[in-house]
Amino acid sequence: MNDRNTLFRLRLENRPRGLSNAGFSMIELLIVIGILAILFTFMYKGFERLNRYYTAENVKANTQQSARIGIEMMVQDIRLAGLNPLGTAGAGIVAASPTSFQFTADANFDGDLDDPFENITYDLNGTDLRQRNSNLLLSPNFEVLLSNVTALAFTYFDDTGIPTANLADIRTVGITLTVNRPAGRDGTVSRTYTTQVRCRNL
Repeated sequence: MNDRNTLFRLRLENRPRGLSNAGFSMIELLIVIGILAILFTFMYKGFERLNRYYTAENVKANTQQSARIGIEMMVQDIRLAGLNPLGTAGAGIVAASPTSFQFTADANFDGDLDDPFENITYDLNGTDLRQRNSNLLLSPNFEVLLSNVTALAFTYFDDTGIPTANLADIRTVGITLTVNRPAGRDGTVSRTYTTQVRCRNL
């Protein structure tokens, strides 16, 4: 028993001084907390930067998609301008300005232009791209196709590609559409889509 107590005492005496059984000192804890705070700050800033980048890229993609869809809708309709399969409807271009385009087409082949989607107008009202799909007497209201549009411009060309203002000479319609969308702290994202449409029936 004495040997055992002596051995235990010798071990305690030979233990390196300065070590404590109490765990971490207050200074060590403060240093660890400080390091963790710095690491979490960098992680948060990195996450915030990544989140802003993702939001901006998402808005850019959606803006581009919206502009493309708006243009494609107009292109499909404008291609039919002047469609007159029976020769009795008198379809053609009704009005053409830099910001508005109205045309007719006998879409259901019945020889007249009294039905929906046979007298179509596209224009820009404020920041709304609008469509009216019948004449003013039958349907005075426009349908909003796309919002956040900052610019819509129509240009008109004859069969040789020369710009023209004469309705009877128009064979191709140029469309330029600009869409702006808010993108958080990055301000706004702007996308412009430009194309030309050949009116196949004129």
